[in-house]
Amino acid sequence: MEWAQASKIALDKLYTYTQARPPSRTLIDPLAAFVEALVETKGDIAPARVAATKAAENTQDLVARAGRSAYIRGDLLAEEHVSDPGAWGVKVIVDHLTSQ
Repeated sequence: MEWAQASKIALDKLYTYTQARPPSRTLIDPLAAFVEALVETKGDIAPARVAATKAAENTQDLVARAGRSAYIRGDLLAEEHVSDPGAWGVKVIVDHLTSQ
C-alpha cells in the first residue's frame, strides 16, 4: 500500500509541472492509469499493469493535446494507428518493473 500512496503523491506532484491529463496522448495516460489502479487495488500490481498497457494502447485513437505528438499531423497518426511513443515507453517500463 505504501507504493500506491507514494505513486499517487508523485503523480500529483508531476501534475504541478504539466498541464497534460488523461486522455492527452502522452506518457501521462498510462502512468495515471497505472497509479490509479494501484491505489484502487491497494497495491495490486497485476491490474495496474493491465491498466497501463490498455491506456498506452488507447493513445493510438486519441488526438494529441500535449507532448511531442501534438506537433505532428493528427490525421496521419490516426490513419496509421500509432501509439504515443512516450506512453509506449511508460508501458514498457511498467512491464519490466512488474514482471515476475
